[in-house]
Amino acid sequence: MVKKIFYVLFFLKTSLLFSQEYHFKLYYQKKEDTITVLMDNYDPFPYSFEFYDEPKGNNLRSVGEHFNRRFVIDGNTSKLRLAQFVPLDTKKPFEIREMSFFKLKKKFFKVSVGDVGKTGYDEGYIYDLPYSRGKMFKVIQGYNGTLSHQNQNALDFDLPDGTDILAAREGIVVDVKQNSNTYCPDRVCANQGNYIRIIHPDGTMAKYYHIQYNGAKVKQGDKVEKGQAIALSGNTGWSTGPHLHFECYVLDDKGKEKTIKTLFRTGNNAEKGKYLSQENKYTNY
Repeated sequence: MVKKIFYVLFFLKTSLLFSQEYHFKLYYQKKEDTITVLMDNYDPFPYSFEFYDEPKGNNLRSVGEHFNRRFVIDGNTSKLRLAQFVPLDTKKPFEIREMSFFKLKKKFFKVSVGDVGKTGYDEGYIYDLPYSRGKMFKVIQGYNGTLSHQNQNALDFDLPDGTDILAAREGIVVDVKQNSNTYCPDRVCANQGNYIRIIHPDGTMAKYYHIQYNGAKVKQGDKVEKGQAIALSGNTGWSTGPHLHFECYVLDDKGKEKTIKTLFRTGNNAEKGKYLSQENKYTNY
């Protein structure tokens, strides 16, 4: 998900180049005859970056390897070195100059939550049903459904308004949107849907859509356990009635979401998992 970036540029010994609503920053440090471009990530989940240009400067040359335009910064990481420069002539002034890499009006990079192109996720992981034990609900639209799930591995559960939504898998909350009270049966309302997004230990991410207005029980950065109540179901966004839209995805090498099928525990045998089917009812034991 690409986010709007807010920029600040100071010509100090340590200069912040930009920051955004998530908690990361890109900056440089100038020490003696060396300038180092660094990045910090204060969030507990990773980001993937793709830069469209590289730092350049007045009277500078790069040191070591060429600037890596695509990289991942892990959660809770500080001082990740992206590039380093030294002066061509130490007797002349040297600095990183303003250019397309830093200009406000030019889109010079994109950022996604998660690890773009990551492979090797746990395809055999068994998820819990996203509602309370003892409850039974129907899958009203399944994988590649004809209504809104064409070419999409997503599930719609027929949850009444105000039903507890439980985390199907443990992870860290990446996003929470709960400020909408709008819905309609057309795609035009899709961006009005409230949701929670959670990243799992293997890098996959789950989305829980159509939650109630102010219905979230967790916030960004929270660590959640499997089976923990995270929200109340609702009827927001592109919807014809109260339900829960659940999907799990990975990011392909272009940063696009690729939804995946997930196995669910549907009996009292914790080792048993199955793919859910449209029009069937499932009990969370």
